[in-house]
Parts: sequence; structure tokens; C-alpha cells
Amino acid sequence: MLPETLIQQMSHGWVHAPIASLIYHRSGRAELLNLAGMELLQYQPEEAALAQQHYNLHRDPSLQAPLTKSAIASAFEGKKTRIGELDYELLNVHARPSGKHIVARLNLAPLRVEAKTGEYIVAFFTDITPQVTMRRELDSRKHEIQQAEQQQEALRAEIEARSAPVVPVLPGILVLPLVGAVDSRRAEYVLNCLLEAASEHSADTLLLDVTGIPVVDTAVANYLLQAIKALKLLGTDTIVVGISPEIAQTLVQLGLRLEDITTRADLQSGLQTALRRQGQMIRARS
Repeated sequence: MLPETLIQQMSHGWVHAPIASLIYHRSGRAELLNLAGMELLQYQPEEAALAQQHYNLHRDPSLQAPLTKSAIASAFEGKKTRIGELDYELLNVHARPSGKHIVARLNLAPLRVEAKTGEYIVAFFTDITPQVTMRRELDSRKHEIQQAEQQQEALRAEIEARSAPVVPVLPGILVLPLVGAVDSRRAEYVLNCLLEAASEHSADTLLLDVTGIPVVDTAVANYLLQAIKALKLLGTDTIVVGISPEIAQTLVQLGLRLEDITTRADLQSGLQTALRRQGQMIRARS
């Protein structure tokens, strides 16, 4: 039991202090508990004495982690220690798990009794459950957002892959039908796909079918020109097919010289041109 001299030292202010405070003996007995400690552990004043009889610090299930046990041992050896975040399950008056949890910050300090330390320590519990709960919710939301962004990026990559299908139709001849709106991001992706496909298939000719593109702006037109020039460096000629009057007018307004680009009205005529360059031709069935 605590010496009477120590009990006398525990002032009215300690008993009513707003921070939960408990005093433990080296054996693990809980010797003294202030009012804030009773409130934290959810004991009625008349239950505190019964709880102290059954409780033992060294058998508390929530305090068995190696770092926690080491902190407690250090406190009994005369050193102040701190546990920054402790998931703690409250015990009932019979020292049985109650199923109720809090997250606490635990500060441990040796208690000097009759000029000596080592027999008693004082533990200060600060309930940080609201802060930790909020932080965990924010972390969870952040993780959900990251997952959603990853899924969106994967979906975007899949859409882009499907939106630039470079098809080898005949030896040395590739076809890329572009459908839908083309922005700078997609145009850049198309350029990379074209270069990879032309190199992989050692293509002589690429038929770039723009029939399904409703609008071409400056950035997209420049990407298409870059693609044509880059393919030329790889030895692949580009035939642009399906240029609508609206796109042709836009290209002219942008100052692009269509006479520098091989164009055909449709895919069939473009394919015939590509075959003639190879010394072949499409024969109609009789």
C-alpha cells in the first residue's frame, strides 16, 4: 500500500486535475486513481476500489507490446518515458476486457517516495481518440481517393489503347482509324503508338484515317505533322485519308500546306495508292 506520507502529499489539486492520473506499485498494483482517471476508465467512484483489487499493470492485455513493457520498466528504473499512441481496451472492475477502446497518449514518470525511486510510478493518460479517429478517417479518404485516381488512370490508359488501334492490313501497310475528339494528350499517345508500330512492323506506308475526327485544332494538327515527319525518318510514308472539308479549311487557316501531305478521299483509295507504291494493285473480282 502507498505510505501515508505519500497519500498526504497527494493534494486536492491532483485528485481533481483534468488529466487522468494513476499510481502503480512495482508489483503491478494500481494504488491510486484520480477523478479524471475514473472518468477515462469509466468507473464509478464506488467501483474504483474493486477495480484496483483485480487489476495488475503487468497483466493488462493492452500493455503487452515489447515497446510498452520496456517503457514501463524504464519508468520503474527512474526514467521518464512516453508512449505516443496506445490503442487501449478498457477493463471492467474485474479486470476483464470490456470491448470498449480508446486511443491514449501515456506519459510515465518515477514517483519519489521517502527520497527513493523504483517502487512507484505515476502514469498520465491523455485521451486522443477524437484526433486519431479524424486522422484515420482522413487517411482512409486519402487512400480511397488514391485508389480512385489509379483506377481512373488505368481506365484512361485502356481507353487510349483502344482509341489508337494501329492495324497491319497487308505486309508493310498499317492503318490507324481515328474516331472521336482528339486532344493534345491523346494526340501525343497516338504519336507514340504510331512510331512503335511502324518500327515493329517495318512499315512502308501508314494510312491515317481521320474520317471520324470532328474537329482539329492547332495543337492536334501540329501533333499529326510531327507524326508524319517522325514516321518519314523511320522510312514510313503517311497517307492521310478522309479529310473533311471542315478539317481541310481548318488546316489551311492554320497555315499548313496540304500539298506537302499525301491525302486521299477515303480508305480504299488510300490503300490503292499504298499498293501502287509497292508495285501491287487491288484486282476487282469478275
